[in-house]
Amino acid sequence: MNTPRPISSRLQRLAALLIAGMAILILVALHHHPVVGHSAEAQDRYVQMAQLRTMDNLVHGALMAMLVVLATALAVLNTVLEARQPVLRWALAAYCLGCALLGLAMLFDGFVVPRLAEGLAAAQPIDAAAGAPVMLAIGAAIQVFSKAGLIAHGTAMLAWSCATAASRQVLPGLRWFPAIGVTAALPSTALLLFADLRLTPHSLMAIFVTHALWYLAVAWLLYRGAAPQPSSVMRTS
Repeated sequence: MNTPRPISSRLQRLAALLIAGMAILILVALHHHPVVGHSAEAQDRYVQMAQLRTMDNLVHGALMAMLVVLATALAVLNTVLEARQPVLRWALAAYCLGCALLGLAMLFDGFVVPRLAEGLAAAQPIDAAAGAPVMLAIGAAIQVFSKAGLIAHGTAMLAWSCATAASRQVLPGLRWFPAIGVTAALPSTALLLFADLRLTPHSLMAIFVTHALWYLAVAWLLYRGAAPQPSSVMRTS
């Protein structure tokens, strides 16, 4: 039977620090997410979007990069947990799918929409009005991709949290981890599935605050588990 290659303590600590750091930085990025003011005139909104284009590019580009870092660091969690359980592999796959869906939403929201708004802001009012259905369709697609991505992330968190119950001997302190996963992921996932919630920077921040609790718990487990345990020292002596 093939045995998984052990993860070095240095790599495990690095993954823990990356997870914690990305969770905090994503909250900071969401806090600085550009917001267009309410205006009755579509032309005015396009002008605001065009003015915020650079900030949109920076915030969404940074968020996409952070999701890649998080997915890579969480792959270390699977290796540490000796991912023999199919649910762990499915959890990582669901998380990566969620990153792809959120990345697609961020690509539209942070790059495509500002670029189109810039063109519409400089167009004649009649041409700008003709572009409104396109912007509405893109906005609807952003909502769908964002919700699907967050649901995939919440599902992955629940799967990871429940599967770790069988891996307590690998990472100490896992007894309370499933409860944190359920608390952090279940309410927001259920809300996205069953409520007609429109995602805004504020609602995204609220959802990710709960997800950040799970990320920080994972980081703490990985960092704490990287330290040599007395039982393992006794067995190797």
